[in-house]
Amino acid sequence: MQRESINYERALLQELANGQEAAFRTLFHTYFDNLYAAAFAYTKVHEQAEDVVQQVFLTLWEKRQTLPSVDNLENYLFIIARNLILGQFRKQVTHEKHITYLRELFGAGDSLPDEILISRQQRDLLEEAVRRLPPKQQEAYRLSREKGLSHEEIGRAMNISKTTVKEHISNALKSIRAFLDGYALQLYPFILIWLIK
Repeated sequence: MQRESINYERALLQELANGQEAAFRTLFHTYFDNLYAAAFAYTKVHEQAEDVVQQVFLTLWEKRQTLPSVDNLENYLFIIARNLILGQFRKQVTHEKHITYLRELFGAGDSLPDEILISRQQRDLLEEAVRRLPPKQQEAYRLSREKGLSHEEIGRAMNISKTTVKEHISNALKSIRAFLDGYALQLYPFILIWLIK
């Protein structure tokens, strides 16, 4: 019985590798609930869990031609889901660190309606600082801070070593800090205006 199930799954994977959408739909309906339950157990957010599962199946479709070599599809799908969830967590942590860095840099607290203009100017200044970076530093910075990639992932994307990635990001941060320090005084009058309003 188990052997028949394995043979049936292999046949589906071969059909999927040949681009047959019916095989894809069958696999989607077979594994969606279990993948969703696992993703929800980690993310605790319905929308995020659904996004993870959709991304898993998008990956499955994109890699369909390699699927006949997969021995255990269920494990394969759960590994994709796990990696996506870990990637989400890493991006979230990176994003939170970036926000903390900006708040420390500008001494910003929670955003109140009166602070929106200042916040927008801060973002504009940061973007200007990033645009002024040399191309490689800018690329490394954006991949790290905006995309949430690790140094190793950035190295692969840029075809450079992990050490070079660290140097690019370190130099980028120094340049950005120096640029923003030069504009810090321009923001203080706006802050004072809002404080005495």
